[in-house]
Amino acid sequence: MSWEEINRRIDEEVTIGTKVPKTDGKNRIVTRIVGNRIYMRTGVQTKAEKYTTKQMLQYAYEKIQSGEKFTSTYLESNFPKEYSQGACIFSMTGGTLELLGLAEYTRMGYISK
Repeated sequence: MSWEEINRRIDEEVTIGTKVPKTDGKNRIVTRIVGNRIYMRTGVQTKAEKYTTKQMLQYAYEKIQSGEKFTSTYLESNFPKEYSQGACIFSMTGGTLELLGLAEYTRMGYISK
């Protein structure tokens, strides 16, 4: 599947209120979308939110399509500014690909589905 098709699917299927899977089996809610940023609720007791980007999603997708695992370390190395929000950015990015049926989470990272 081409990135252009996945990008279109993100625009159609990832909307405000969408539940994105977390690594612990729970979900995170998309709260807003601004440009290429997809914001999600991260606080359980608060309304804190963080974001992933389409560039991060493309990077993760290309990583798993090449047969590699997408890990938190890769994300931190390649997107330090965004990753500085916290480690949950990893599950927000991989979880979005999981939502689209493109990835699955294993203990060691996300892999192609």
